[in-house]
Amino acid sequence: MRHLPKFFFATLSTLCLVGGAKLQAFELTGRTVDSQGAPVPHVRIRVATPETVPYSSSVFSDASGRFTLSGLSTEPKEDEINFFRIGWNPTGHKIDRSPDAANYEVKLERIDNVAHQIPPSAWLGGDKSSEQYALSNLQCSNCHQLAAKRVRAFASKLAALPASDRAEAWLERAATDLAYDGQDKPWADGGEKTDHPRVEAWENMVQYMRFVTLRLGENQELRWGLEEGSPFYDALLSPETSLFSPADMAVIVPNLALNFPGNFDTFVGYDDVVELGNYGVSTDTRIDEFVLPTFGWTRELAIAPGSDLVWFIETDKDRLGGLNPNDGSVIWFDVPGDGPQGPHTMNADAQGNLWIALENSFHIARFNTKSRQWRTYPPPANTDFGVTHDFAYNSDRHVETDANGRIWITDMGKNELWALNVETGEIEKFGQPLSPGESHFHSLLYGAAIETSKDRVWWAQLYGYVGAVDTTTDRTDRIIPFEKGAGPRRLAIGDDGILWVPLNGKAQLARVNTDTGVVEARYQIPDQGSTPYGVTVDKKRKAVWAATSNSDRVYRFDIETEQWSHYPLPRQESFIRMIELDPVTGDLWTTYSSLPVGRRDAETDGTESANNMLVRIRPGD
Repeated sequence: MRHLPKFFFATLSTLCLVGGAKLQAFELTGRTVDSQGAPVPHVRIRVATPETVPYSSSVFSDASGRFTLSGLSTEPKEDEINFFRIGWNPTGHKIDRSPDAANYEVKLERIDNVAHQIPPSAWLGGDKSSEQYALSNLQCSNCHQLAAKRVRAFASKLAALPASDRAEAWLERAATDLAYDGQDKPWADGGEKTDHPRVEAWENMVQYMRFVTLRLGENQELRWGLEEGSPFYDALLSPETSLFSPADMAVIVPNLALNFPGNFDTFVGYDDVVELGNYGVSTDTRIDEFVLPTFGWTRELAIAPGSDLVWFIETDKDRLGGLNPNDGSVIWFDVPGDGPQGPHTMNADAQGNLWIALENSFHIARFNTKSRQWRTYPPPANTDFGVTHDFAYNSDRHVETDANGRIWITDMGKNELWALNVETGEIEKFGQPLSPGESHFHSLLYGAAIETSKDRVWWAQLYGYVGAVDTTTDRTDRIIPFEKGAGPRRLAIGDDGILWVPLNGKAQLARVNTDTGVVEARYQIPDQGSTPYGVTVDKKRKAVWAATSNSDRVYRFDIETEQWSHYPLPRQESFIRMIELDPVTGDLWTTYSSLPVGRRDAETDGTESANNMLVRIRPGD
């Protein structure tokens, strides 16, 4: 067990709350208006004060343009306050101050060119209903946003160079910007040349991605227990058996060459409500960011019953952390085991344990948040490769045993479900059907959910089926096909027998009747390039929350009205994979988890830790 050094976090004198007692209470209020004095709603007001906890807090203006941000420790400096809405620029403000409050009147003007404001989903052109569009978003938003700054930088440089130089220039830029030394270029061996330099450049980039996907962290260490030169390593680097298959690339590469731009300085004609849908925010909505200046890959977090901490993992640093959101302090626990462990996915159970998939050692870990003790479960004997991935959780997002005392987890590396007896440690493995033309690795057996009342575990393949296993017979008895590019991912299940399936490529939410195994409806997210990564059922609000990786926002689906609304996140490149719901407060929690791992540019992102934060969302209803 380790504590983060105190200098990483705010001192007690700067905190708003200590032990529940207010030290200071400053309130920021105001109104956002246009040049004629008419209200401008849905403006995000973000206050970022690096020396306090949380690091930043954001609220939104209502239909009358009014906003309130309470509970600040002191009056923020003017350069620590940001006013943002797509299509608007602030032009000035007036301030009326008192000892414990400041009231702002903020003037904004409409602008035509919103290239610096739009989410990354806006940049890919083409037919949004096409397989090419869906597959490009599905494949190219797995690790980072399709139009992340690094990708835009690549494309801009490519467009500016003579055609004859583009392919090699793209490769060199990729090696530099993605932090690999690029000395031997093993990804560049072999491959056919094309007559189109722009297509050839994208193909070089794809082969580089095959190489870099196998590595993680600031030191680019190999993942999944791989060793250079091993059969599994070579197979994952080979196009035919990699994550980026030739069949996919035959669709994606020409589409990127044709429909992904090279000029990112201008974008006009973008209406945020038309493109993104209705805003869900109110004057009571509040979003807080908690910075973790350790520059790790904070991929997952969990709320454990009985614990006051918010638990999270740093995959590349092999450790578990517990954040106290009141004072920002973090307590650390090293993941036990020899060699790299790779804590990857985490969920709590009803007893307050944390279940953690260790993707590098193929182990499964359980951490008791009360006793602070670990138990690890080794993989079955002779397991030479696998990627322990997502736990099957119930309607509370809790890991739950079946009638035989087993929890279930996906093995993404071999298209298997594992059933772990939590008492004996015995693990049984069950291979799942493949969609025609798919391989065990490329199918990516990903999310899972358990329906104990019906003795069934549901699973989803990113490139294939949604299916279910009857846990009384251990046989697959439900298969639901989806079209290529749809991308079923991280599931959620309700108490009413409805399975909710986010379709990552199509940006849709599928409603599945678990009794019949029939897709009853598919609901299109307004931002068709948003790539929903995972969904969470909110029983009290009768809603489904969607974590998007390519839209810089959280979407909310109202189950009764079947309508979408969205909640913008505080910063660009807000790549999120999951949403955890605090059952006591109703708060949502998530974490930024884009790749590559490491520091960000403080000048453009506000802090070097822009990709290493936990985020609390209070919807305000």
